[in-house]
Amino acid sequence: MSLFLSKEEIVELTGRKQRQKQVEQLTAMRITFTLDAFGWPKVLRKSIEAELGASPNQRNSNNSSIFKYTELNLED
Repeated sequence: MSLFLSKEEIVELTGRKQRQKQVEQLTAMRITFTLDAFGWPKVLRKSIEAELGASPNQRNSNNSSIFKYTELNLED
């Protein structure tokens, strides 16, 4: 698994395909990123997993995406 989120994962995270729109959305979401030599945002996988609260099992699984819907049980 790569150190950085893939371009597809950044699209999934931001909902944007254009790099400038991705940068704007990541900034609005207060997600730390850097730009590569071509101006595309690069997001460290470990930082976004921590930000979104992924468990260690989710981080080490072979799932293609770290962005999974979780249903909350609010009946307690």
